[in-house]
Amino acid sequence: MRRRNLALVLGAAAEHSPLSRADVAGRVGLTRAAVSSLVDELIGRGALTEAAATASGRVGRPGRALTVSDHGPAGLGLEIGVTHLGACVVDLRGEPRVWRRVDQANAGRPAGQVLAEAAALAAEAQAEAEALGLRVEGRVLAVPGVVPNGPAGLVERAPNLGWCGVRLADHWPDPETVPEPENEADLGALAELWNAEPAETFVHVSAEAGIGAALVIEGRLFRGARGFAGELGHIPVHPDGPDCVCGARGCLEQYAGQEAVLRAAGLAQPGAGGPAQHLSLIHI
Repeated sequence: MRRRNLALVLGAAAEHSPLSRADVAGRVGLTRAAVSSLVDELIGRGALTEAAATASGRVGRPGRALTVSDHGPAGLGLEIGVTHLGACVVDLRGEPRVWRRVDQANAGRPAGQVLAEAAALAAEAQAEAEALGLRVEGRVLAVPGVVPNGPAGLVERAPNLGWCGVRLADHWPDPETVPEPENEADLGALAELWNAEPAETFVHVSAEAGIGAALVIEGRLFRGARGFAGELGHIPVHPDGPDCVCGARGCLEQYAGQEAVLRAAGLAQPGAGGPAQHLSLIHI
């Protein structure tokens, strides 16, 4: 219950700051004493800062404005793409504070080698964040593949990387910093839900080397019974089509993926510095 209340107080401060403790209590429906205790804990953790008292024109003691700290806890987002590695550290205000990208070909390379390079990039990003007064509290890795609902840390299949049954903990050099893998399209959909135009039900489509999709229904990510919802790129659209890296034939990626589109247009294939991912939303 206390963890939930801490989240309520931090959320109110993040969305409506600057607020006084009394203002927060009014918004979250808790007593001032309870809010004061929660605020003290959040300040101690570096999540909130409190300014000096200022007169508000109202009866009573002057309030002290609470704001989300630009130091303290932060999140580390990592990405393994077919043609790149990426790392980003975001503070509690949602501001990117560290951004790194390395263009390189990852398809067909041993998963352990790619993950070791991703871990090295993560360590560099974390060190840069610590120099800014941030400490990484959570880590997520975006992969262009299937991440099941069940076993933690497992990438069941990532056809465009050539991965099958890869468990991150088996390859990550530091067991204390193993990130949680997530499908890249699912994470993209959550980013759209939280940061883009207000829409609660939509289909998010990502297209680069492969084609991914994610479903958000009434403000919640729909993963499906096993976590495979949205695997648009590997839906067979022609039973006699070309072989796909996933093992099927005639998948959508064979006709609408980046290589197929460039090939049909008579253009050279992109190198490691190929075009960035394209995103689209289909509102329902």
